Parts: sequence; C-alpha cells; structure tokens
Amino acid sequence: MTPLMVNLAEMLNTRDNNFNFIRMVAALFVLISHAYPISRGAIEVEPLVAQLGISLGGLGVFTFFCISGFFISLSYQRSKSKVDFVVARFLRLYPALLVVLVLSAFVVGPLFAALSLDDYFSSSEVYSYVTTNLKLKNIQFQLPGLFQDNPYPGINGSLWTLYYEVLLYALVLALGVVGFLKSLPRVSIFFVSYFLFYFAFRFLMEGERIHPGFQTRMWVQWSFAFVVGMLLYAYRFNIRLDYRILTACWLVTFILYKSPVFVEAFVGAWSYSVFWIAFNTQWFARQFNRLGDYSYGLYIYAFPTQEILAHLWKGISPVTLILVALPIALIPAVLSWHFIENPFILRKKAIAGRLSQLLAKLSEMFTKFSTR
Repeated sequence: MTPLMVNLAEMLNTRDNNFNFIRMVAALFVLISHAYPISRGAIEVEPLVAQLGISLGGLGVFTFFCISGFFISLSYQRSKSKVDFVVARFLRLYPALLVVLVLSAFVVGPLFAALSLDDYFSSSEVYSYVTTNLKLKNIQFQLPGLFQDNPYPGINGSLWTLYYEVLLYALVLALGVVGFLKSLPRVSIFFVSYFLFYFAFRFLMEGERIHPGFQTRMWVQWSFAFVVGMLLYAYRFNIRLDYRILTACWLVTFILYKSPVFVEAFVGAWSYSVFWIAFNTQWFARQFNRLGDYSYGLYIYAFPTQEILAHLWKGISPVTLILVALPIALIPAVLSWHFIENPFILRKKAIAGRLSQLLAKLSEMFTKFSTR
C-alpha cells in the first residue's frame, strides 16, 4: 500500500522511515542558522527571519519538537512502567550531554582560553559549567577566558532548548499519570484546553496585558510544535498521508501569510509535511538508517565546533563556516552515537529493571519502617 492509502498508525508498522534523515536536516538547519551570529555577531540576521518570522534554526527546532511530540507519546504508550519511560528519556539525553559538557570544560577550555591553566582551573565557572548545565534550567553559556574575542562569545548556545524538551517530556508523563492519555476523548480535552490556552496567552502577551518571564514565553512558544506532534499521534488512526491534504495545508498557510496566526499555520503544515516525507521513499530510508541517528550529536557539537573555527579563522564568512564546520562536527557526532548514545539506549531495559527493583525495595523498607 502507498502512503495515500493508509493512515499514520499503519505506517508505524514499518521501520523504513526517514526520521533519522529529517532529524539530521533539522540539526543542519541549526548549524547553518548559528553560523551567521557566530561569524558576524549577534546583530546578524539569520536566514528566513525576514520572510517567515522564524529563523532556519527555529525551523529545525520546531522539526525536532514535532517529531518528539509524536514519538514521546508513542514511547509512553509502549513503556511497561513510568520508570521505564523516565529512564528511556534520561538515557537519550544525559549521557551524551555529560560528555560534551566535560569535553567543553576540560578539553576545549584549557586549549583555547586566554588564561593560564592555573587561572583557568582555579575558576569555579569551569566546574559549575558542568553541574549547572546538567540541570538545564539556567544554562551557563560562558567558560572563563574562552572565545571572548569571538563575534559571538560563548561555548554552546544550542543547549538552552533541552530544558524545554525535558519539560515537554514531563508534560507527557503528567498527562499519563492523571489518565488523559488513556482514551481519545480524554486526550482531546487536553488538546482543546491547550490550544485555547496557547492562543489566549499569545493574545494577552501581544496586547501587553500579561508580562510573562522569558522561560514561560519560550515554553509556550516551543510547546506548540510538540503538542502538534502529540496530536498527530493521538489521531494516528484518522490521519492519512495524502498529498491532497498536504497541498491544502500549504494553501491555507499561504493564504494566512502575514496574518497573526501565520507561524502557527506554518508549523502545522510543516509538521504534516515532515510525516508525509518521513513515510515516503522507503528505499532511501533503509540505506540512511543503517548509519545511525547522528542528529543529537550534531546538534550539541556543532556550536562548539563553530566557535573554535571562528577563534582560529578570524573573519570567517558564514558560508565558509558552514562548509568547514559540518564535516568536523560530524566526527564527534558519529562517535557520540556509536559509543555513548546507542549503547545506553540498548541498555535502557536493563537499567530500568534494576531501578524498578531498587525502588520496590526502598518502598518495602519504608512501609516496614512506617508501620513500626
């Protein structure tokens, strides 16, 4: 059967999809977008901003989030327990994150900082860079004396989105705990409530009737694509991958260009397009999927790679930075997948099982202690 004849649920029965490739393209979008401020400074306008009101990097993040909304919902449904779900999510993000933080603080920093090794390692910022950024909430972007003469000082400006990713994982978990994911009518109540909240929030904020903090605004902004992905999963039995629907989505988006809801229409049409493309050209998917999923590694290593190049190659142009940084950043990305990310993913069931046993023992001990 062709994608035109089947729904999303039926297409999930095959592993021959293009999501690995699409995620790589999304990571490439982020790399391209960041090349402009890193090489020219913060005031440099990134691609697509003037045309769409979304940067190319923002479009890449929207892509990641809509795919995550779909597959995190799937992951929750397939998890044997809440512990399994949490462990799977933790292992997908944190081992690779810890490694890039350690490498940044204890390899890149000492090599390129404009400080002596004694001065560098005596700074508490070196150690807080790892511990603070593992918490994700308030990212520390600077290391002492490192890349301060670059057009865009810092070491890894990509990490800030991970906080919102984790919050959205928590949203799925919370909805599951309270029972909203048990049936379509229940999750539909959530979708209606969310979209009413989202557009009311935007209306009130743009009218300056409310003044939310930065993190609240960012969560609302980035949650939209994630919830669209959740919606695609929830209604997977009813959503067909039809080029006529695809055409209609983009026609509506074109009509709404420059309207107050253009970005939301664009994200909706883009999200549907992502899934339409993902389940086409299965031959290509089979070939590419043999390589692995290097997108997360590229996402977290591209920015430090570009900062190093901007430091070593003064005046490097955005295009040159893109062309040189991509193959270099792919090296740690590939190593991260094969030696860190994938091994931990393969061990998630064993780790979750041991953690469940430990929690069961602790619960038993607490029960015995409380009944004395």
